[in-house]
Formats: sequence, structure tokens, C-alpha cells
Amino acid sequence: MKTLLLRRLAVSLPTLLLVSMMVFGLQKLLPGDPALALAGEEHNPEVVEYLRQKYRFNDPIPVQYAFWLKSVIQGDFGTSVRTRLPIGKMLVEKLPVTIELATLSMLVALVIGLPIGIFAALWRGTPLDYGASMFGLAGLSIPHFWLGIMLILLFSVNLGWLPAGGFVPPSESVGRNLLTMLMPALVLGTGTAAIMMRHVRSAMIQAMKQDYVRTARAKGVREGTIVLRHALPNALIPVVTLGTLQFGELLAGAVLTEQVFSIPGFGKMVVDGVFSRDYAVVQAVVLCTAAIFLLMSLIADLAYAALNPRLRS
Repeated sequence: MKTLLLRRLAVSLPTLLLVSMMVFGLQKLLPGDPALALAGEEHNPEVVEYLRQKYRFNDPIPVQYAFWLKSVIQGDFGTSVRTRLPIGKMLVEKLPVTIELATLSMLVALVIGLPIGIFAALWRGTPLDYGASMFGLAGLSIPHFWLGIMLILLFSVNLGWLPAGGFVPPSESVGRNLLTMLMPALVLGTGTAAIMMRHVRSAMIQAMKQDYVRTARAKGVREGTIVLRHALPNALIPVVTLGTLQFGELLAGAVLTEQVFSIPGFGKMVVDGVFSRDYAVVQAVVLCTAAIFLLMSLIADLAYAALNPRLRS
């Protein structure tokens, strides 16, 4: 397992370094003077020159990249042009909100996708299986923003059961926090539930065809025991990997959902950064999202190897 961890780190760290180069390079291709943007509307020449010296904007791009990377490693992502706050502090405030949304969305996906996938595999070729396939197709096809608007119209505008948007921190009220996050989690988790359902169905069908299942049936083991003790644990091994990777994608894919429901997380932060040309914020969010995705991929590999010892070598 230690060898596997070192091997995966040897791949992940250069990947993250490549992402940082791309993020930094793309920012340099954008029009505008970053020193003028940081100086504000007054454009005091002394302030502009001070900022150019401080952030080394007059140096060659490789030198600027080395200086920026060193600052990022030390936790300094710069200052937001829009809010005038340290970006590192903004990341620390916004990241827990997006992690909560992604966690609740994953719970929605597991609660919906796992049972539907298992029952669709056990009753393959029946109306239940066809209904599950239709759910999977719909879950993958329906855009998040459209589903979010429809849920707001139904549960907020017409029924008045749930708030249309906003965010209440759990420290203020756990109940109101869950009420505000229910619809966003449902919207974000629907697509993942569809993916989860399709993989669980396929894995269960393959597991039910294995020799150990036939042997258990020949010994007279009850069908429920065969499913729960023999087929399901083996079918869930690839699902663990899928769930870990999907969690990383949920973090990255929360942009539209957070915007629709006005949730102050990573997604809304990057959208506000784009519209206000606060490129340093966008740069930091993209880099952090890539780092989280690589971390989740590493955890997925380790979890898969832990469940399947043959992969450790």
C-alpha cells in the first residue's frame, strides 16, 4: 500500500504542477494590467508602481510564475480586486459551504442510486428495470439549472415549503441550514444518482453471474443471503471508486447550482470573480479545485486497493 501511495503521489504532484502552469499562463493571456486592477479606480502612479514591484509584474513570466508558486505554497493567493480581502481567507470561508453541498448531494445520490441500481439488476428486463433506465437517462440529460428553477417554482413559489435560495450556516441553525440546502443537494445529486444507478446495476448483473453465486445457490443458500453477503459486497467495490471520484466532480460542478440558489460557496465565488474580472480569485479557485480532485482520485485508488488486494502489487 505504501508503494502504491508513493506511485500515485509521483503522478499527482507533477499533474498539479502542470495545472498550476496552465492556470497561471492563461491568466497572463488575458487583457488588462493586473497592477492597475489592484490599484483601484484612482490609479495612483506610485501605488501602481509599488504593486508592480511587490508582485514582480515587471519580471519575466517564468520569474513571476516562480514567485507566485512560492507564495501559493506558503498559503498566500494574493488579494481580491473586488473585495480587497486576502484570497486565502476567502477560500477558507467558502470551501466548507461547497464541501457541505457536495456531501449532501452525494448522500442524495447514494440514497437514490444504490437501491434503484440493485433492484434494477435483480429484476432485469422487468418494467422496474425499464423505469430505472429511464430515470438514469433523465438524470443525465436534465440540466442542473433547469431542474433547480423548476424545484424553486414548485416548492418555493407555489407550495411555499422551502426557501428559494440563500444560505444559513449550521452554527446559526442546523434545521434552517438543511432546509436551504435540500433543493440544491437534490439538484446536484440527481445526475450523480443516475451515474451511480447505472454502475451499480451493471456491477450487480456481473456479480450475479459469478461462479460463487451459482455455488451458493447449489448449496441451497437463500436468495436474499446470496445478494447481501456474496454479490453486493463485490459489486460495490467499483462503486466506492466511482463515489470518491464523483465527490470531486460534485465540488467542481457546483458552479451553476450555487449560482441558481445564491449559495456563497466556491461556485459563486468563481462566477463573481469572472464577472468582476477578479482573475486572481478565479486562479485560486481553479487551482484548489484541481488539488481537491487529485486528492479524491488518490483516495479512490487507495480505497480500491484496500478492497481489492490484487491491485496493491
